[in-house]
Amino acid sequence: MKKFLLKQYEKVDPNLRRLAGYLPAYKHLIGGAIFFMMTAAASSSLVAMTLGKLTDLGFYEQAPWIVIAAPIGLIFIAMLHGGSMFMSNFLLGKASQALLLKLREQLFENILRWPATAYTNNSTGLVASKFVNEANVALSSAAKSSVILIRDSIQVVSLTCVLVWHDITLTLVTLLIAPAIIYLLRYISKRLKGIMASAQQNIATLLARVKESYEAHSVIKISNAYDFEISRFREINDVVRNLALRMTKIGSIGNPATQLIGMAGVAVVLTVALIQAQAGLLTLGEFVTFLTAMLLILPPLRRLSSLNATFVGMAVAAGSIFATLDEPHETDNGTQTIDRARGEVTFENVTLRYPGTNKDAVSNFSLTVEPGMSVALVGTSGSGKTSLVNMIPRFWNPTSGRILLDGVPIDELTLESLRRQIAIVSQDVILFDDTIRGNISYGTPGATDEEIMEAVKAAALTEFIESLPQGLDTPVGEAGGRLSGGQKQRISIARALLRNTPILILDEATSALDAESEARIKVALEHLMKDRTTFIVAHRLSTVEKASLIVVMQNGTIQETGTHAELLAADGQYARLCRLQGLKGSEAVA
Repeated sequence: MKKFLLKQYEKVDPNLRRLAGYLPAYKHLIGGAIFFMMTAAASSSLVAMTLGKLTDLGFYEQAPWIVIAAPIGLIFIAMLHGGSMFMSNFLLGKASQALLLKLREQLFENILRWPATAYTNNSTGLVASKFVNEANVALSSAAKSSVILIRDSIQVVSLTCVLVWHDITLTLVTLLIAPAIIYLLRYISKRLKGIMASAQQNIATLLARVKESYEAHSVIKISNAYDFEISRFREINDVVRNLALRMTKIGSIGNPATQLIGMAGVAVVLTVALIQAQAGLLTLGEFVTFLTAMLLILPPLRRLSSLNATFVGMAVAAGSIFATLDEPHETDNGTQTIDRARGEVTFENVTLRYPGTNKDAVSNFSLTVEPGMSVALVGTSGSGKTSLVNMIPRFWNPTSGRILLDGVPIDELTLESLRRQIAIVSQDVILFDDTIRGNISYGTPGATDEEIMEAVKAAALTEFIESLPQGLDTPVGEAGGRLSGGQKQRISIARALLRNTPILILDEATSALDAESEARIKVALEHLMKDRTTFIVAHRLSTVEKASLIVVMQNGTIQETGTHAELLAADGQYARLCRLQGLKGSEAVA
C-alpha cells in the first residue's frame, strides 16, 4: 500500500508536490479540516441509508413513530452536513491564506536580492503578475479545491461502500463509467496545461502595457497617440481573451460530459434494478437506498472532474512562482567587513561587458582615487561613466580586472559592509510613497529631526519645507508625484547627505535643478565633499569645474585626465566639450 501511494504521489505534477511541501506548517488547521470533511462525507452516506430504512419502515412495517422520527433525523443529518462543510471550508481557507502570505513574502524578499541581470530580464508586468495573478491562481482556490478533492473523494468512497454493501451487481454496473471519465480528464488536462502557461505570460504582458501607458500618460497626450496605445492594448487584450475562451471551452467539457456518462450509467443501473425487483431480488427500501447513494455520488464525481482544470492552472502558476523563487540572489562571497572606510578607491584594468552584448561598456580602466578626492567623469552619452560607478557598490561586477577599497578588493567585502560606505544620488530619482521625512531618513532610521534638518538645509530644501503646512510630514505621493523634478532631486540629495558615508556617487545629481537651486547645492556639496571621496557623473560641465580630478571618457576608456584648468590648457576633448556648452571661464551656460 505504501509503495502504491508513493507511486501515485510521484505522478503528481512536481510543482504541486513542491507546493504541498509547505502544508506541514499548517497541519493543525488541515487536520481539523479533514476531520470535518470526513464528517460531511459520512453524512451523505447516512442520507442514503436513512432514506432506504425509512422507506421500508414507513411503507411496509407502517411504524407510527416514523412520521416524527423521519423529519427530525433528516434535519439532524442536514445540520451535521452543513456545519461540517462550514468548518472544513473555514479551516482550509485560513491555511491557504497563511500559505499565500508566506509565498508572497518569499517572492518579495527574493526579488529585492536579485542581481542586476534579473531586473533587466524580467519586466515589471511579469513581476507584478507573480504577486497578483499567479499567486491567486495557485492558492486563492486552493482551499475550495482541497475541500472538494478530500471531502468528495471520501464521499465517493463511503457511498461506494454503501453501494457494494447493498448490491454488488448494481455496483459493478455503476463502475463501468469510471474508465470513460478517467480518459476524459486526461485529455482535458493535456490540452489545458499549454494554454494556461501561455495565458499567464500574456497577462504579464498586459499588466506591463498598462503600467507603461500609465507612467507615460503625458507623452501619450502630447503625441496624441491615444489610438496607437488603444490599438496596442486591444491586441494583447484580445490574445488574453481568446486564450481564456479556449480554457473555458475545454474546461467546460468536463461537467456535461461527466454528467452525460453518469446519466447513461444511471439508465443502465435502473434497468438492471427493475429486472432484479421484478424477480423478487430487490426490495423497495433497498432500491431507494441504492438509487439515493448512486444519485448522491454523481455530484461529487462531477465536482472532482471539474477540479482537473483548477489543478492544471495551479500547477502552471506554482511553476511560475517557483521559477521566481529559484532565481539566484546576487553573489556575495565576501567575508571581510569594514567599519568606516578611508575612501581610497582603486580601479585595476577594469572591464565590463553586459550580458548579451558584443562591446565593452568599460574597457581596461585603471585609476587610483585618494581619500577625499572629488573625481568627475565626463564624456558623451554611452561613454561608460554610469557603468563605471555602478561597479563600485557592485550593482555590476567587472568582467575582468578588480576594484579595491582601501586596498581590499571589494568582492572580498560583504555587500552590506561595502554598501554601508556609499551613498548615491542618481538622475533617476527614486522616492517612496511616504512623507518627506520618511524619504530623507530612508536607510537611516535612527536619524533625529536635527540631523534631518541639517541635511534639508544642505540640500536647499528649508524654504520649500517651511512653506508646507505639514512640513516634513507632507506625503510625496506615488514616486514623488506631488513634487517637482527639482524638489524630488533635492530630497534624494538630502537622503544621501544624511547617510554621511565616506564615498558619495553623484550621477547627474543636479540635472533637474534650476540655476538658483543648483548654485546653492554646489556650495553645500563643495563643503561636504571635503571629507568624502566623491564620484561626479555629469554632462553639464559647470558642475565639475572644482573637482580634484576630471576624467574624460570615450567608449569606456580614459581619453584625458586633469583639473579643469589643465584640461582647458591642453585644448583636447574636454576643451571641445566646454566650447560646445558655452563654458566661459568658470561659468557654464547649459
